[in-house]
Amino acid sequence: DAALVGIMGIGLTFVTLSGNFFLLSMKETAALCIITFATSMSHDFGFVISLIGAVAVAMVSGGLQGLLIGRGGNPIVVTLGAAGILYGIASWWSDNLVISFRRPNDAEWLGTGSVMGIPNITITFIVIAIVAELVLRKTSFGRQVYLIGANRAAGKATGHENRSMAIKVCMIASVCCAIVAVAFSAQMSSAQANYFSSEFGSSGDFTILVIATVMVAGNSIMGGYGSTLRTSLGAVFISAVDNMMVLQGYNSGPRVLSVGLMIVFSILLFAYIRRDNRSEG
Repeated sequence: DAALVGIMGIGLTFVTLSGNFFLLSMKETAALCIITFATSMSHDFGFVISLIGAVAVAMVSGGLQGLLIGRGGNPIVVTLGAAGILYGIASWWSDNLVISFRRPNDAEWLGTGSVMGIPNITITFIVIAIVAELVLRKTSFGRQVYLIGANRAAGKATGHENRSMAIKVCMIASVCCAIVAVAFSAQMSSAQANYFSSEFGSSGDFTILVIATVMVAGNSIMGGYGSTLRTSLGAVFISAVDNMMVLQGYNSGPRVLSVGLMIVFSILLFAYIRRDNRSEG
């Protein structure tokens, strides 16, 4: 249950750590990618070609958003506008209908397959989490993400402009959206533009869930502090809370409320902790 939100959360963590706040177009990016993938699969192009197509769409989308943000655009405004454009394209392309493809197909291994009882999508989530954490901790790119997020002026002084960084992290986040879209479509052998909306029983807008995953884990909204490991644990926590509420018979209203409260509480809590630490220093 945590895998889909967690993968997108890991991608968003790169954006947040770099000091570029959030992408409010995560759900819409996934919507366009799932339509791209399912359309390709329905025309018998196969899993590999369909996956490449979805990832390519994600990279173009993320790259353009990153370019605008890197050139000084407000991340909130840019990604809100992008969300409308991406969802509009997905809805127009699919005529807002369900696109199905035949079973069996070579995408089912990702959507419904398992190894030793562990779903393949869960294994994918774990692998992505490990790789992402290693990239942030052990590579020069990861150190640049933290540096620019913590002190943009220092990053610029050392030759690390936010312009190129914004493009890179937005592309990473968008590719994670594509992976989730492909996995979800593989589970259903179909796609629709609003598969990631609350209308399908999730605890609120999928983008809000992803943001909650990042924030509940204690990643700094201003950048420079946090990790993808924290985000992964946040995804598991939110999934556990949501499952408990489902088992208790709560409908979507209280579940959406709980997600919103977790975001607000986590921001206040970690802001207080960091302020307290600074005062002690």
